Amino acid sequence: MNRPLFRFCAMAIAMMPFASSAAAAEPPVHWLVEYVGDRAPDPQVWQRQGGCRAEIAEGALRVVDDSAEDCCAFRAPFTLASDQEIVVEASVRIRAIKAWRGGTRQYAWREGSPAGILVCDGRRQEGVIFCPDRISTWLDRFAPRKIGSEFHEVRLVIHGADMSISIDGQPAIRGLDAFWKQADGLRPFIQFGSNSKPYQGDSDWRYVRLGVRPASAERRIPFRITLGEPWPIPKPGAYGQTRPYLYNLGKGLLMMSVAQGPDKWYEPYGVLRSTDAGRTWTPVKDLQQKTFAPQPMIRRPDGSILGVSRWNVKYDDGVYVGIGYRFDPSGETFTMFENRITVPKDTHAIMVFDRHVFDSGPAGILAVVYDAASHAYLLKSADDGRTWNHFSTIGKGDEPSVARLSPTEMTALLRQDGMTPLHQVFSHDGGKTWSQPAVLEEGSVDADLVVMSDGTLAASYGRPGSNLMLSADGGRTWSAHAVVTDQSGFNYTTLTEVSPGRLLYVHDAPVLQALYIDVAKN
Repeated sequence: MNRPLFRFCAMAIAMMPFASSAAAAEPPVHWLVEYVGDRAPDPQVWQRQGGCRAEIAEGALRVVDDSAEDCCAFRAPFTLASDQEIVVEASVRIRAIKAWRGGTRQYAWREGSPAGILVCDGRRQEGVIFCPDRISTWLDRFAPRKIGSEFHEVRLVIHGADMSISIDGQPAIRGLDAFWKQADGLRPFIQFGSNSKPYQGDSDWRYVRLGVRPASAERRIPFRITLGEPWPIPKPGAYGQTRPYLYNLGKGLLMMSVAQGPDKWYEPYGVLRSTDAGRTWTPVKDLQQKTFAPQPMIRRPDGSILGVSRWNVKYDDGVYVGIGYRFDPSGETFTMFENRITVPKDTHAIMVFDRHVFDSGPAGILAVVYDAASHAYLLKSADDGRTWNHFSTIGKGDEPSVARLSPTEMTALLRQDGMTPLHQVFSHDGGKTWSQPAVLEEGSVDADLVVMSDGTLAASYGRPGSNLMLSADGGRTWSAHAVVTDQSGFNYTTLTEVSPGRLLYVHDAPVLQALYIDVAKN
C-alpha cells in the first residue's frame, strides 16, 4: 500500500495562500528547466518515457498516446535547495482523453495520466492532470474548467506540502496539503505528457518550464494528525462488504451498516456491532444481506436504538413505505415496524435514508435523505420513526452528509458526481433553510462529517483515494488534509470520534478496513 509521507508521525500541516496576481509582489523565479514547443525536447535535458508518438505541429509538441500498452512523457531532473519553493508554468491544449471505462475519469496514481504534469521534490511528488472539462491534482482536488480546443496557461506553486494551481492567471485549486505522496526516489524531477499505459490522450504543449524562488513564509500549523496502522474488518460470509456507515450510539456501542451486494438500487445491506472502539465487529443476527436493513441508527431517551431502512418503496405520489427497527440497548435484538414517508410529489421513485439522523428533543427526529433525481432533504418524525414528513430541502446532490454544529447551525456536504468537487451548504435556523452551495476543491463521493469533542469538524471523503480534512471554524474553511490511502475501491469512507481526539476511520479500499487517526489542535 502506498502511504503518505510520515505515515506514523504527526503531520506538520502547512498552509500557503494563492500566489498574488501582481508579479511585482512576488520574488523573481530562477528558471532551471525549460522546454519550448518549436523543436523536439533536447534528449540531454529531457529523458523520453515510452514510445508513443510525439511530433512538432503548429508551434507545439503534440503528444499522441493512442496505445493501450505504451505511453509518451518527457522527464527532466533539477536541483532544489531546502529554502526554495517550486514554480511550474506550462501552456497546454487537450485534444482528447480516453481513460477509465472510455470516459475522462483518471485514477492517476494507479494507472498514470494520459495528459499531465508530475513534479517530485525528492521527498514528495504530485502534479496536475487534465481533462477537457476539468483539471485536478493526481488525487483529491478538482476544478471544473473548459480547457479543451484552446491553449491554456497553467501555473503550479509548490511550497512544502502545499501545491496551488492557477489557470490563465485565475486561482483554481488552493491545494493545502495537496503535495503529499512519498517520492519514488530522492532526485527531483519534472515530467509532462502521458505516463499511462491503459489510458489514451492527445495533447499539445507550447512550453513547460520549472523554476525556483525563495520560499514564502510558513503558515501556522493548525492541527497535528497521526495516522495509525489499519486492520481488516472480516466479512461475515461469502459476500463482500463495501460502503460503510458508522453510528456511535454511546455507552461504548458502535454499529455499522455495510453494503453486501452489487452497486444498485435495493442492494442488500448488513449491520455489524462493536464494543471495543471498532477493533472487532460482530454481525447482528438476522440482519445480514437484507434489502431493508437499517442504515441510520440513533439511541433514544429510553436507551433503545431506532433504525430506519435505507431503502423503501413508493406507495403513492409523494408517499413511500419503509421499515423501522427498534433495537434493545445493546443492539443485539430488534423488532420491526412499517414506517410511512411523505415528501413533495416530484421526488422520483425512492427516498434513500443515507447517513445521518439527529435528535431534536421535544421537536422530534431529523433524518437526512436523497432521492433518485439527486435532491437532498431533511425529514422529520414526531412519533419516534413511525411517520416521516418533509422538513426542508438541503440542495441539489446525492449522498448528503450533515453536521449539527449547534441547535441552529448546520452544514452539509453533497456529492455531485464521481471525480468532481463536493458542494457545501449551511443552515442558520436549525435546518429549515439552506444557503446556496459553495463549490469545494475536494471530492468526490459520499463524505461523512463528525463534530469532535473539542469542536473540530472532521470530514472523510474519497474517490480517488480515501481522505480526511479538518476545519477549526465549523466548515467555513478546511485547513488540514491527510491521505489515508491512494489505493482504489469504492473509496467510500466513514468516521466517528471514539475518545477525545481519536477518530475511528473506516473505508473500503481495496477491502473493508479501519484505523485510528489522532487529531490535536496546535
